[in-house]
Amino acid sequence: MNKLILNTANEELTILLSKNNKLFFSSEKNRQHHNEIMLTKIDEMLKQNKLKVNEIDELGVIIGPGSFTGIRVGVATILALRDALNKPAFGLNNLDLLFALATAQNSKVETVAICGSYNSYFVAKLINGIVYKFERNLSLEELKILAENKPIGMFERNENLNCFVVKLNAKTVCDCYEKNKQTSLTPVYYQLSQAEREKLKRGDLKIKASTKKDLACIAEIEKQNILTNVLSAQEIEDMHKNKLYKIFVAEFNAEIVGFVILQMTDEINIVSIAVKKEFRNLGIATKLIEKAINFAKKNKINTLSLEVNEKNITAYLLYKKLGFTLRRKRKNYYADGATCLEMVKRI
Repeated sequence: MNKLILNTANEELTILLSKNNKLFFSSEKNRQHHNEIMLTKIDEMLKQNKLKVNEIDELGVIIGPGSFTGIRVGVATILALRDALNKPAFGLNNLDLLFALATAQNSKVETVAICGSYNSYFVAKLINGIVYKFERNLSLEELKILAENKPIGMFERNENLNCFVVKLNAKTVCDCYEKNKQTSLTPVYYQLSQAEREKLKRGDLKIKASTKKDLACIAEIEKQNILTNVLSAQEIEDMHKNKLYKIFVAEFNAEIVGFVILQMTDEINIVSIAVKKEFRNLGIATKLIEKAINFAKKNKINTLSLEVNEKNITAYLLYKKLGFTLRRKRKNYYADGATCLEMVKRI
């Protein structure tokens, strides 16, 4: 069995060849010229090991996150080889690879990060025995909070963080590939391209009170994006009619893309908040919470509260960033047995 695994997502171009379980590894640090040298390096490795390209039985590629251009180059190359050779091809997430390399050096590592653009980081963290990959970039501040002053595994040194640079190891790469490979070769970016960001900047985002015609969209977003204790369409309609509740929606270019439901007692409780997956990481959830804060101020209520599943680390970090603090924990609160974190913000 002969396998070729390609990684163009990082600063170092890496090529791994497994020939009948013997491993051969090539690494070259030259991010800006991966596309110029990659095919030559592959050809050299095959010739050195007396293999022809049609003798490769399986193809693998790192699908991201990492260099936007590098990912496209690597995936396009493997897709071309797959179609030309009619051989199976698999993808591997770069964060899974980084975590495997980091823990091979230090079994106590819990957090790994890859430098992204716009001063942000692609991040994965070990949570309850599972490597959780954040589906949005984290800021430097968020990453530091997440790491809790413990060393962070990275491909490159970063002077702003307590980190260590992982060492590439052919066996670890191969073992990680076998354990985590997937059939999808769709590139993983976890961030928007500059063109997409500009398009969204030019869009029209409004946060406004919901109307009856918005309720079906709200119910669908709730159903698709909330994992536990999902509100039914009837419950949402009842809240819309009840004067003790207030619902605001986020409307982008006339499309409902998110919402927040508030309950008014002696404090304002965020009953539910959600944003469509394709519109996340654009600050929409932050704007919805800011609307809730302003609504509380307008009604002279000085406490805002919410409940979040302890497994929803992304949401927890957002709330903490916006000034919410932990009030208490409720164990076995959710249907999946997870703990509920009750958080509050004083206004």
